[in-house]
Amino acid sequence: MRGLPILLATVLFAIAGCASIPADAPSSGAHQADAQRRAEIRLQLASAYFAEGQYATALAELDQAYLTGQRRADVLGLRALVLMQQGDATAATRSLKQALQTEPDHPGLLNNMGWLLCETGHYEEGQSYFRRALTHRGYATPGKVLLNAGRCSERAGRRDEAAEFFRQALRVDPGQLGAHASLARLAFEAGDYHRAKVHMLRVLSGDRPEKDDYLMAMAIERKLGDAAAEQSIAQQWKKRFSGTAREPGSVLDNANER
Repeated sequence: MRGLPILLATVLFAIAGCASIPADAPSSGAHQADAQRRAEIRLQLASAYFAEGQYATALAELDQAYLTGQRRADVLGLRALVLMQQGDATAATRSLKQALQTEPDHPGLLNNMGWLLCETGHYEEGQSYFRRALTHRGYATPGKVLLNAGRCSERAGRRDEAAEFFRQALRVDPGQLGAHASLARLAFEAGDYHRAKVHMLRVLSGDRPEKDDYLMAMAIERKLGDAAAEQSIAQQWKKRFSGTAREPGSVLDNANER
């Protein structure tokens, strides 16, 4: 299972929401340039605070960026993600919709809206946003969208459809370890432990296996009856983690996520 991403401290588009904030009247000339500069500085600060988990401070910076009158989709998108982390899905949806009003065809925003809808149980509507994102042939990371679409289908109980999305994600991005982890889980639940092991070995050989990955790998070895392999994985797990489990999450655009 993949963990929640750590955002880069740069301009971001993300998943989540926004409360209504009045915007200043549009400016022109030097005042407009100054407003843009101030909004950019606030956004960079907010990105850095978000990366450190300081959500309230990040939100305050984004509010200030918005109040400059610059209706920027990146500001709204990151504000959405902050609010999502704070558990306000309603405000998150509102902010992301505002971002899409500014840039309605941005594939990263479409991807993130799709995931937010799936998070709140609106699976079919979420899939429609993933499909729109995938129509952009120049989109650099379609594997992320396909991975999220698979997770959305899995949540909706459509396991075969989910597996096909995960396989598509690997076809366009063989290094998409989240797809390997998801396929391993599906194979394990179907009782195909040898296939599950093949996928989990790819995940554990990657650069950032997570605690849930080790737990799944140990469960697979237990089913296969290989106590030595299970113990070896347990030792690797103890070396890497202090015992705090991570919650599974989505692949968000412009995030430092595999």
